[in-house]
Amino acid sequence: MVVPARINASSRGVAPTCEHPNAYTKTTQTWLGHLHRHFRAIHQPGNIILTKEVLFPALKTLIETHAVLGICFDNEADSVDVAFARLSTIELPHIVEFSETCDLQEATERQMCRRFDDTRHDLPLWRVQILPDNTVILALHHAIADGISTAAFHCALLRALQSASSSSFPSSVVVPDLPLLPAMDDLTDTSVSLWTVFSTLFEALAPRWFTNAYYAWSGHPVPTVIKIQPHVRLVQFDAPDAKRLADACRAQGATVTSALYILTVCVLSRLLAATNTSYKTISVLTPISLRGVATPTPTPSSALCNQASSCTTYPPLKAEFSWSDAARFAVELKAQKLKAREQYGIVRLIANRYTRFILGDLGTTRRYGLIFSNLGRIEVDAEAEKAKGKGNAAAQWSMGNMFFVHEDTFAGPALGLNIVGDPAGGINICVKWGEESLDAGFVDAFVPMFEKAFHSLLV
Repeated sequence: MVVPARINASSRGVAPTCEHPNAYTKTTQTWLGHLHRHFRAIHQPGNIILTKEVLFPALKTLIETHAVLGICFDNEADSVDVAFARLSTIELPHIVEFSETCDLQEATERQMCRRFDDTRHDLPLWRVQILPDNTVILALHHAIADGISTAAFHCALLRALQSASSSSFPSSVVVPDLPLLPAMDDLTDTSVSLWTVFSTLFEALAPRWFTNAYYAWSGHPVPTVIKIQPHVRLVQFDAPDAKRLADACRAQGATVTSALYILTVCVLSRLLAATNTSYKTISVLTPISLRGVATPTPTPSSALCNQASSCTTYPPLKAEFSWSDAARFAVELKAQKLKAREQYGIVRLIANRYTRFILGDLGTTRRYGLIFSNLGRIEVDAEAEKAKGKGNAAAQWSMGNMFFVHEDTFAGPALGLNIVGDPAGGINICVKWGEESLDAGFVDAFVPMFEKAFHSLLV
């Protein structure tokens, strides 16, 4: 369902990246692939709206705090040796759009169609759109930020709005000389085992009928002509239902992530069974945060950076939900925290051929049928809550009704579930697909079946 207007503002983050969310290493990054978005709510009592006078001082604070907000690509983003360059100034009117539309779903789809202009060396790798109901749409290039970073951006924006004291607003911000966080290669072991090299080569080069992907559902093939036409559906479950699900997961030794993963597979299995297909599994890509394995200390959730990887699974088609399956996947996902680091090493090995590798997907079977991403519960930090309690007008800003989505619908997974725990306690899901990846009727059937199956877990 769509976020209610004039009650909560929502913010989103968008970020184009390559098909693998771990594409940024010290040696390479590319523009091909997906966008990340986050939708978050910022609400101010008293009919105060986000204008330039209110927003620009807060954005200035963020630019002066987070180095990645002040950089661009030094050369073409699809070249082999892409580097970051620090901007001297940022003209906020060039990256902030005040929109007249209140349709959250339409605004989301339009943002997903917009890529970043990698040839512009005067613009940062992020942008913001403001809707009339204080909905804040944040777009971030995946080369500079992961999903958790978009949460960090919005929490920082909330604090900046709460502490605003300046009566003037800057349209131009001087970018400070701040150091970037180290690349993931410098923070943890990203070496690749011989087994990973062998299995990766086997999946890529062996006859398809020998691989895991042969009997896996992955939606429609990738078109031969690049055309971005994404679609989304916004689904919300309220705080009481979210708590009941979390309680049930704890009692069964599962997690909310693992339960919703198995539930999604079950709903897809029911839909596919009705088509009499020969598929036996679903190819699923699950993003994994590597912040916890960074050394010498884990990277905090407040940092803006890209420290994400992924794992691939092939769950069998199974129409009935099983708590034992959910508990088993929770264990499997936890074990992947360290294994997923090797994906950085794989990208580094094919650095000089990465663009060719991605473009090689044109006209072929999709690698994945589903991408399943859960950011977890977003907590408003104690500092923001403390500021809110002071009682001054600026401190009354709050945040809620958040969604997020990454755009990889052209050559990426056929269907995506992007899940986030709202600060108010609910669960918000952005279901996304591409015009060429799935038929709209398939998703129209999936969404109500998923909602019904979700509530069946609470009985």
